[in-house]
Amino acid sequence: MDKIELTVEDITALLKWRDEHKQEVRSHPAPLKAVEMVFPHNGMRIKGIREGNTLRLHLSRNFEQLGNCTFIRREDGMWTSTKNRTKVGRDDLQSALTVYCTMMALMTYGSREVDPRREEMKRSPRTKAKKSSPRKPVKRTTYILRRVNGTLLVAPRGSHASPSGIFTVRGHYRQYKSGKVVWIAEYRKGTGKKKSKTYKLGGKNNDQETG
Repeated sequence: MDKIELTVEDITALLKWRDEHKQEVRSHPAPLKAVEMVFPHNGMRIKGIREGNTLRLHLSRNFEQLGNCTFIRREDGMWTSTKNRTKVGRDDLQSALTVYCTMMALMTYGSREVDPRREEMKRSPRTKAKKSSPRKPVKRTTYILRRVNGTLLVAPRGSHASPSGIFTVRGHYRQYKSGKVVWIAEYRKGTGKKKSKTYKLGGKNNDQETG
């Protein structure tokens, strides 16, 4: 499962971005179907699993399981908990939902550098897969959040490296010359060994309802 590491400073910056991009957050995109958010400063972990209009959050602290909660997205775009089996208070659960939803929106709509591997794959001619070759495990990309002139940017770690291995192309919107905009679901490319992906927000080292 992919991972995102958040510091106290990162959370502050993330929530500020949320306040400036409420519409994007309320669209509730799902660039990753499953992700684990880690908070080293307090030992909290949030695993988010998204399936259509259903979201399940698993919480733990210092590897102690705190239960899980299932949310259903209503017609007005808000999330409603249907099965709350957590050992945390309502405010803490809401904070977990807020951080998760904001991070997913930032990964979808936030400014980000071009992944050179994606560009290389566009230029490279397609080759037929060998019928006898078994499916190889997935190599995941590591992303970090950078702050450039006060703007949060999502960029792959080591983007200067040459493209190789299987990597995840996150869910994103693509606009064609005709003006049509379509959602491209998360998918895999390339070949290589399996490696977990870590999304780390660059920082030194919760709160309102997410709609």
